[in-house]
Amino acid sequence: MKNNCGQMHRHLVHILIPITVILYACPFFQWLSSRHQAPFALKDHAPAAGIEDGGAFMNAGFITPDTEGAMVHAASMCELPDGRLAAVWYGGSREGAEDVAVFFSRSRSAAGSSWSSPRMIVNRSTASEELDRYIKKVGNPVIFAGPDLRLYLIYVTVTVGGWSGSSLNVKISEDRGASWDKTRRLTLSPFFNISELVRNKPVFMTDGRIGVPIYHECMGDFPELLWLDPVDGKDKLSYRKTRMAGGARFIQPCVVPYAPFCATAFYRCRSGEKKTGMAVTTDGGAAWSDPQFLSLPNMDAGLDAVGLSDGRMLMVFNDTTKGRENLKMALSHDRGRSWRRIATVENSPGSEFSYPYLICTQSGQIHLLYTWHRKRIKHLVFNEAWVNEQLRGGVR
Repeated sequence: MKNNCGQMHRHLVHILIPITVILYACPFFQWLSSRHQAPFALKDHAPAAGIEDGGAFMNAGFITPDTEGAMVHAASMCELPDGRLAAVWYGGSREGAEDVAVFFSRSRSAAGSSWSSPRMIVNRSTASEELDRYIKKVGNPVIFAGPDLRLYLIYVTVTVGGWSGSSLNVKISEDRGASWDKTRRLTLSPFFNISELVRNKPVFMTDGRIGVPIYHECMGDFPELLWLDPVDGKDKLSYRKTRMAGGARFIQPCVVPYAPFCATAFYRCRSGEKKTGMAVTTDGGAAWSDPQFLSLPNMDAGLDAVGLSDGRMLMVFNDTTKGRENLKMALSHDRGRSWRRIATVENSPGSEFSYPYLICTQSGQIHLLYTWHRKRIKHLVFNEAWVNEQLRGGVR
C-alpha cells in the first residue's frame, strides 16, 4: 500500500510540474510574441491645457460618507461624456471579507464638489449569480468610458485562495452607470484563468482599442496589458492580453502616453530594491523596454501618474520605504526619468494614505482619488497653475 501511495505521489508530481511550467511560461511567450506586433497609435496623448482663468486652485473633499468602522479602498474614476465624473471603489468590514462589495457614485457637476450617495454595483452574491460560479470575494475595480460612450467596469473576483487566485470580469453600462448589464468573466489564460488583477486607468488607441493595465502575481509578479476591442452590438467584446515585462519584481503598471506611439510605464515594486520601476514603449504598447529603477522609493505600494499639457508628468506616490503614512507629488520634465518633489498631499505617522488614482479631464482639471485611513475615499481637484505654484514653492 505504501509503495502504491508513493508511486501515485510521484505520478502526481510528474503531472503537476509540467502544468506549473506551462502556467508560468504561457504569459512569457505571449509577451515574447507581442514584441513583434505592429505599432498602435495612442489617442489623446496631449491633455488639454490647464484652466488659468481665476488663477491656481485646489479643492478637497470626500466622495464617501463616514463609514463608521467599515473599510473602503482602491478607488478609480473617469470623466463621463457630459463632463461629470464617475467613481468606484470596494468596501466592507475588511479587505477580502465576504461582505465586501463594489460601490458606485457620480458627481453632480463637472467640478466634482458633491457626489451622489454610494450605490452597490456588485458583491460576491450577485457576482456568483451572474457568473454561475462560486465567488468567495470581490476586489479592485476600475471604471472608464469607452470610445463607444458606454461605461466599463473591470473588477476582480476570487473563487479559491487569496488575490493570487483572482480572475477579471467586466460589466457594461449603457446609461452612464444608472444600470449595469450582467457580469462577464474574461478568460485570459487556458490554464485555470487565475491570478489576473486590475488597478490603473486605461489608455485609448486611435483604432478604438483600449489598453487596460493589469498584472499577474502567481508564480511570478509581472505587469500586463488587457486589450479590449469593443465591436458593434451590446454583447460583443473582443479581448486579449500581452505581457509588459518579465521577471518577478513589478506589478500595477500605470501608463502615461506622451506621443502618438510613445508612453512611459511606472511600476509598483515587489523586490528588495524598494524603488519605483519604469519602462517605455515607442510602438504604442506592442513592446516595452526592460524595466529600470528610478530614484523614487516604492515599498510595495500603488502609485499613479498623468501627463500634463506641456509634456511634463505628475506622479502621486508613497514617499517612504516603510508604511503608507504619506502621499507626495513629484514632477518630471524628462518623461519620467528624473523627478522633483513638489507637494505633500498627506503626512501622518502611523496612518494610511494609499492607492492614488489620477485623471485629467477635457477641461484641463486634474482629479486625484485615494484611500484615506481606509475609512473614506478622498477627492482632490486642482489645475496646472496650482501645480506650478507648488513647483515654485517647493515641498511643504
